[in-house]
Amino acid sequence: MSSLAPTIHSVPGGSLHKTWNRQNEPVITIRPGDTVSLQAPDAANGEITPASSSEDIGRIDYRRLDPLVGPVYVEGTKPGDALKIDVLELRPLGWGWTALLPDFGLLCEEIQDPYIKIWGDLDRGFVEMPNGTRFDLHPMIGCIGVAPAEDGDYASITPTNAAGNIDVRYLGVGSTLVVPVFNEGALLSAADGHALQGEGEICGTAIECPMEMSFRVEVLKDANIEAPEILTPGTYPATEGYRIFTGIAPDLMEAAKQSVRRTIPALARAQGIGQLEAYALLGVVGELRIHEVVDVPNWVVGCMMPRRLF
Repeated sequence: MSSLAPTIHSVPGGSLHKTWNRQNEPVITIRPGDTVSLQAPDAANGEITPASSSEDIGRIDYRRLDPLVGPVYVEGTKPGDALKIDVLELRPLGWGWTALLPDFGLLCEEIQDPYIKIWGDLDRGFVEMPNGTRFDLHPMIGCIGVAPAEDGDYASITPTNAAGNIDVRYLGVGSTLVVPVFNEGALLSAADGHALQGEGEICGTAIECPMEMSFRVEVLKDANIEAPEILTPGTYPATEGYRIFTGIAPDLMEAAKQSVRRTIPALARAQGIGQLEAYALLGVVGELRIHEVVDVPNWVVGCMMPRRLF
């Protein structure tokens, strides 16, 4: 460990890159124990605004989506080490959106109409469902990781053993991400703030929002882990319980789809909304869980919905 006191570093504004690549030049260098602060744009990177409507989905330039902020070079790291990243602060910046995007989401092959929902005033710390039910925000980092071991460009939206777009909804303040290092300096980047996300991000998006992020970075020497690990201070189950819609099939993905198909019309009826909006809300508050994987030949998946919605 360095004898120097830990430092807080701010990533310069505009330090965006589109792909994971071990050849990307770092924008700042930090020491183990230092804190990194950055401001990440939402996943649409300006292609969606608070004034956007569902008709605007067809005009999005998808080449601009899912930018990464960084990379950050961490002194003293080498392949075989791991970064220990403690999430210190996450602040959504005012507004967010949830959308059904073309060819994206669990049911993208059968639900193809565009839809967008704008969420205003996230500073309140909660959002309201169509029937007035409130859900507290649980800000999280959707995408954070290091450069991959192999040469070449890797899509920012694809998770790997170097982490990246893992979209684990428990990666909020107080949690810790441990990620293996594959290159000298690690080349850490982050992005994709979510104000609230359901388990599985079922429709393909959560409440996507611009976000200020702050995290402390330590180095675990010779950790030799194979894939990311997350330590959480707890989870946030629905205290009133759940209504669980099951899918049962010999294929795990088909069972997941079945459970979601059965949830959408019930939620739409209960909330007095259309099925597109109901499907979008699953990405925000639905919890997709594997319930059983041993009773061959069928697997059981549940789409768990907080009972306050019904």
